[in-house]
Amino acid sequence: MRIYKSAFGWAAESFFLLDDETRITITTMKRSGGLITTTVRGSRKEGEMWYWTACQDYSMTWAVGGNRATEKSIATQQKTVLAQLENIKTEVVAFYEQLRETT
Repeated sequence: MRIYKSAFGWAAESFFLLDDETRITITTMKRSGGLITTTVRGSRKEGEMWYWTACQDYSMTWAVGGNRATEKSIATQQKTVLAQLENIKTEVVAFYEQLRETT
């Protein structure tokens, strides 16, 4: 897990490879509406780059919190979602298996 402070405040990111061509990114940050959200996105590798394409790759909000976006609150929410990592992986793998079957 990487925690950093951007121009928009504290954020946390974690990356996990599912296979040679697919990975998931779990990101926690404060949104413009004031809520802290944790989003899981799948991305696919083409050449040496990872790409996420809207309406084609996995994207789901896994947690929403209303606390102040401090380093501690961001880290706590990220860890809470990371505790569900096996469930997340299962859902993302199923998404991409279905996608591969239909294309």
